Amino acid sequence: MTITRTLCLTLLLSLPALAAHGTIITVERDVAPNVSVAGTSFAADPDQGRAWVVVDLAEHGGEEEQVYSQRFAVPGLSYDAATRSIHLQAGGRDLTCAVGKRVLWATYFRATSDCPIRVQQTPQAQADAGAPASYARFIIEVGATP
Repeated sequence: MTITRTLCLTLLLSLPALAAHGTIITVERDVAPNVSVAGTSFAADPDQGRAWVVVDLAEHGGEEEQVYSQRFAVPGLSYDAATRSIHLQAGGRDLTCAVGKRVLWATYFRATSDCPIRVQQTPQAQADAGAPASYARFIIEVGATP
């Protein structure tokens, strides 16, 4: 078990080197087994100059599908108020990830093709209880070329 954990940790630490000019973050969240990624987008707080990635999660089952969003901070992602755009500093490059459009009091962001978002979800079993998966690991890749 220790060898497996060490191997997984080594693999996760080496993933940023594999992404050409992008940023990868790994996040573990408690989610039900019937939850999947429904969409992604960029968002920002113009007053603070901060930007993040929003991941929409859909919970399947029952009569209705419920969708909720979680935002994740990405190292190197920032908001430029002068151009109303979100930028990613990665691999010595400045990528424009999204361009904002102001409508009334809100700013909406349209993603560019220069900075794609990919989310990979892998279920993780609880190590101690041996129970079915109760949390998932999300690998969020921003701005990496395929």
